[in-house]
Amino acid sequence: MNLNSLDLNLLLVFDALMRTRSVTLAGERVGLSQSAASNSLQRLRDALGDPLFVRTPKGMEPSPLAMELELPIRGTLEQLRDTLQRTRVFEPSTANRSFKLLLSDIAQLVHMPLMVSQLRQQAPGISLETVAPPLREAKQAMVDGELDLAMGFLPDLGADFHRQSLFTETWTCVVSKDHPTIGETLTEAEYIAATHIAYHPAVSIHSILDQLLVAQFSSKGIKRKIGLSVPYWGGLASTVAACDLVLTAPVGPALSMTRLANVRIVPLPFELPKIDLCMQWHTRMHRDPANQWFRNLCAQSYRAGEALPIRG
Repeated sequence: MNLNSLDLNLLLVFDALMRTRSVTLAGERVGLSQSAASNSLQRLRDALGDPLFVRTPKGMEPSPLAMELELPIRGTLEQLRDTLQRTRVFEPSTANRSFKLLLSDIAQLVHMPLMVSQLRQQAPGISLETVAPPLREAKQAMVDGELDLAMGFLPDLGADFHRQSLFTETWTCVVSKDHPTIGETLTEAEYIAATHIAYHPAVSIHSILDQLLVAQFSSKGIKRKIGLSVPYWGGLASTVAACDLVLTAPVGPALSMTRLANVRIVPLPFELPKIDLCMQWHTRMHRDPANQWFRNLCAQSYRAGEALPIRG
């Protein structure tokens, strides 16, 4: 095959087919209709003398040659994108684009107001979309360039991801101001005797929180009595205010709850390891000027919120 006769746009179609296993979805990724994507696939087949993708009930399955070509073609495209991104200049005040951010409902409550305020002031033409897919899907979306950034209490996503710590959080307890037995302080015996709320987020970005608590309590021989398990943060402040349950939470979200309902903070009677709130992004976005600007804005807004007397 003569490389000079190959339309390099076909390589974009090939990469999209490898990622989606669908002619329709591959076309959508590269901005082609289904018929145009099918035509591109046929041109690739003719040029390489191989079927490349075979239709099956599970989708378009790649041939052995396609599997062999996947990493070299993807690496070449990534290197080309990286080179082109370095030459671009991003001007936020005149930019028109969107960013997609993995963010929890806690962060939307505590940090999003300041973040969006700064975004509107600096870049009024930019839109922001927050999403909450499972962490595995989020990782793949960042690999595919469909998700710009993930923020929260995250485990390390892997060698192909960059990580920036924003700040560390400590733990505290939240109880109703009218709690019948807990005063301004809490002993370890009172903590163990209390009935607790377990926060099991539906969003896997913060699933690490309760896992950390369970691990730490187990190591201390403490077993909490759980009276309520919830997947969402919204409405939790009002629930704590209306009952005698105890919520163990990071200080920032706990402080924000005191502004929403009749609740108060009581120090933990023992120490727990601090937790790291960070943001992570895939290496393909590392040198993208727009992504660099967005990361800087997010980091500034988070740190500004951390410096406030009462965050959120």
